[in-house]
Amino acid sequence: MRIKQDRLKVYFLKKRKIIKDSEGGTSEEYGAAIPFKGVCWPASGKVQATQYGQRLAYIRNIKIEGKYEVRADEKGRLHYILKNGMDLEELDGICLYTGEMQNPDYKIIAVKPYRFLTLEVEKI
Repeated sequence: MRIKQDRLKVYFLKKRKIIKDSEGGTSEEYGAAIPFKGVCWPASGKVQATQYGQRLAYIRNIKIEGKYEVRADEKGRLHYILKNGMDLEELDGICLYTGEMQNPDYKIIAVKPYRFLTLEVEKI
């Protein structure tokens, strides 16, 4: 089973980086934009309404086409590596309605490893 090609759009993934300053404080920055194709739709349904409550209006689902592999790093965080080499994990940034040169407007809050990799993203 495949995703209908006319529904696929190009979105951009930006890897999250934690930066420490000279005083020991931390901040988030995002790396270069990596394009990928997927289908995006608003969160809905009883399960997501119960899970997210009032935040439901700011949640979207993205289904990514392609095979993937799940690997854990030395800190135990799961990385989802697609066949094309794209590596994503929770809290990375996604550009849904912004360009690739701008900061991401959504962040990944959950990754569902179904047949197609499904992401739940929340407005930043």
